[in-house]
Amino acid sequence: MQLDTSFVRQQFSQIDDYPKIVFASNAGGSFVCNQVNDLMDHYNRHTRVQPYSRFTPSQEAGQAMDRAKQLWADALNISLSELTIGPSTSMNTYVMAQAIGAAWTAGDEIIVTNQDHEANSGSWRRKALEKGVTIRQWEVDKQTGLLDPEHLFELLSAKTKWVFFTHCSNIVGTTNPVADITRQIKAQSSARVFVDAVAHAPHHINDLKQLGVDAYTFSLYKVFGPHQSILYVNQTIQAELESQAHYFNRGHPEYDFNPAGPQHAQVAACAGVIDYFDALHHHHFGSTDVSQSQKMADIHPLIQAHENSITQPILSYLDGHAKVQLIGKAHVNDNDRAPTIAFKPLKQSSAALASSLQKAGIGTENGNFYAHRLISDLGFDADDGVVRISLLHYDRNQEVERILLELDRALG
Repeated sequence: MQLDTSFVRQQFSQIDDYPKIVFASNAGGSFVCNQVNDLMDHYNRHTRVQPYSRFTPSQEAGQAMDRAKQLWADALNISLSELTIGPSTSMNTYVMAQAIGAAWTAGDEIIVTNQDHEANSGSWRRKALEKGVTIRQWEVDKQTGLLDPEHLFELLSAKTKWVFFTHCSNIVGTTNPVADITRQIKAQSSARVFVDAVAHAPHHINDLKQLGVDAYTFSLYKVFGPHQSILYVNQTIQAELESQAHYFNRGHPEYDFNPAGPQHAQVAACAGVIDYFDALHHHHFGSTDVSQSQKMADIHPLIQAHENSITQPILSYLDGHAKVQLIGKAHVNDNDRAPTIAFKPLKQSSAALASSLQKAGIGTENGNFYAHRLISDLGFDADDGVVRISLLHYDRNQEVERILLELDRALG
């Protein structure tokens, strides 16, 4: 079975708005599926009142929010008490740094990487410095940008409280084996594990219980949805964390890690992402009586095979070109390479090449993409950064051919 990209593209009206532009900046924010737009429009037009009161539109508003929460809990195979929907991943990690770091004391240790987006690095580093906690860095290979798990395990000790790393780098594009790494961390230490999946979730919604992590977060506006972020905190550790809620709301999971309160319409519209995945599953598999998390597992191989097919031609072109340095793996053979492709032009600035591509109708960008430490440690200027081409499963071979044609012209 192959992914029906024609059906997929019918779910994203925005695709047809600019037919002369190839949108290749999906890692910064994806198109929004029609199901999300429909729910957002309905909420704002019909139930835009304070939710959870007893009059009809207020009840309907609360029901719409509850539906979104339950659908996402089911998709991730977690309980409602383990789910928080916050305004952004950067905000979720900042709040969690206050919740987690409250118990840290001088002499404790944490492990972070230089591969992450700064949202899953800076918050923990700042809190560690404030509390006198030792920061140990799991370093990337300076040639490839990849992380070697063996180097992480060498950093673990009895003092390690938390390990923070990314499921997939928004620059390197390689999926880290989270379940295996987490299992080894827990076998060798008592450390907790927090994973940022912002660059991974657009390609695969995982069963979080199978991953075994203690906390996990990603942004829905990069997964076809509204500007919201999913946060999972395992029920077994919540008592260890400092509630960030108003004092009278402490002990209520829906408030403990979201002090600002929910953004009502956006939360309700989060259900549309699952509605899209449901439509995708039904189109390919028909009517089946399987769990929401199983639907995600069923869909994943279809998405992965298609994304592999549109990623490899670009990787091969860049890897064989004398005028660029490709970052990360040059192949998809291991089924762990996302279509998030970053490279450094060697004969011109990243800004100049990105500008040439943009003028030719390729919607790409250059910069450090908030992975400032990674870009600097790879030896590149962090302001000019790299050029990034990022695709998703709604892209087709036609878009890839256009990208390769314009790359060839821009590189000379």
